[in-house]
Amino acid sequence: MSFDIFLQTCHLSDQTVEDVNPITGKRVHKVVGETVTETEREALKKLIASKGADAPDEFGCYVITFADGSATELYFEGLSDDAEFSGGVVTLHEPSEELTQFLYSLAEGGNLGILTETEAGKIVVTSNENAQLVEPRFPGAIVISSPEALHLILGRGFDHWIAYRDRVFDDS
Repeated sequence: MSFDIFLQTCHLSDQTVEDVNPITGKRVHKVVGETVTETEREALKKLIASKGADAPDEFGCYVITFADGSATELYFEGLSDDAEFSGGVVTLHEPSEELTQFLYSLAEGGNLGILTETEAGKIVVTSNENAQLVEPRFPGAIVISSPEALHLILGRGFDHWIAYRDRVFDDS
């Protein structure tokens, strides 16, 4: 069981195409055109590779272990094969300072917003420019300017997640 956060490109689109939901078979409108730029893609790939994960594993996951013993898995479908990439899921087992620095660098370098359970529908961004870009879909974005600020936000959510996990797995 992990604490998950979601990273979403700040390049939002209002373009949709009609598609079929593969699970329900119902027609849906799917948003298109939300993808990182090539410069952002290369920055993300370089940052991930600098932590020893040159390519995703057989499950499409980048596994990174940091010097302080913390670890994360990045599910960034489409990043490595140059397909459309709009963001992905990051699993945490403990939000260490080194891990938080890495996540902040991902968000900043890739112009990605951070969505956590802690902030209940609010997106966390690393610049006022990104806050303006996401305003139509995520009003009231939380702008942070340091990994330390992100660490505080993740720490609150992680504490709530631990309490939830402990209730779910309580053997008494």
